[in-house]
Amino acid sequence: MSVIGTAAETSRIDAFLLRALYLGPKSYWELMRAGKAQTHQVLKALQSLLESDLVAYDGDRFVITEAGRRQVEDLRLERVAEQRCETCSGRGIVLRPPFDRVLADFQDIVAIRPKATPEFDQGYVTPETTVRRLALMAQQGDLAGREILLLGDDDLMGIAAALSGLPRRICVLDVDERIVGFIRDVAQDRGWDHVHAEVYDARDRLPSHLRGQFDVFFTDPVDTVKGLLLFLSRCTEGLRGSGAAGYFGLSYLEASWRKWRQIQRGILDMGFAITDMLGAFNDYLLEDVVALDWARVAPVPVKEPDIPFYVSTVYRLELVEEPRPLFFDREELGQELYYDEEFCGTLQE
Repeated sequence: MSVIGTAAETSRIDAFLLRALYLGPKSYWELMRAGKAQTHQVLKALQSLLESDLVAYDGDRFVITEAGRRQVEDLRLERVAEQRCETCSGRGIVLRPPFDRVLADFQDIVAIRPKATPEFDQGYVTPETTVRRLALMAQQGDLAGREILLLGDDDLMGIAAALSGLPRRICVLDVDERIVGFIRDVAQDRGWDHVHAEVYDARDRLPSHLRGQFDVFFTDPVDTVKGLLLFLSRCTEGLRGSGAAGYFGLSYLEASWRKWRQIQRGILDMGFAITDMLGAFNDYLLEDVVALDWARVAPVPVKEPDIPFYVSTVYRLELVEEPRPLFFDREELGQELYYDEEFCGTLQE
């Protein structure tokens, strides 16, 4: 990135943070969300604002100083009110029947699911996010009567989809035997013979009995370029052909815009059009996050999160050509499947 480009990006993030603080004190986690950029960029901007005495920290919340207020007013940032819909927070989705009922039932089930593990880079979305995803798919004609492939389902979308009674068939593939066993147990208890779950590692070739069998896929993959494209490629191989759709999530907290561009190129190469991108659609619940990387890299000692600060964008894709997966055979990948130089943990090194 050019020096001018870097300066412009930093200025944009500064403006986001200052405007947020002009409206009132904010926690570290609220500012991580408000910065709308990669983790290291938000941290750099926040550190700069502290050193410039535009922002102060009172041991609990960040607050704007008088100098910071003057800068906001000089930049005319205070003139711009919040533009997002207060009801849906800009997502465009409000849960109505049958999804309001699905959420109530789903919350009881997720309360007893296995805990997330860093071994597989797991981090659950909120139950509301899972059901909102389904409502979005239904709105786009990608749920009712469809055969759905879910690659990686620690969020239990397969169970929530079954609760809606809308898909014709649901197939869940996950590397975590605990998740697969849990889904099978719930399906058996509920008498869902159209829900299938099996252990599968995305590094392996997609099983032959699943190739070309599905109308829609959903995956919330890792944020490395090769890892994410590998997940999307396996899902693509499972689709029937032109007109089939796919959904996935991608965060900017650990993925630069340069990385987004690489991923988008891969998506187009596989035969898809990108039909929709809904920013900050997914809210994540990262367990024991104070012991995790975002707390360690904070410029000040911080408390536990008070909001779901980690968010990601939902992409909708539609095949406009015959599917062209990028990978077919076994891919020998270790931890680089999950982590790269943009992973938040590398900021501590």
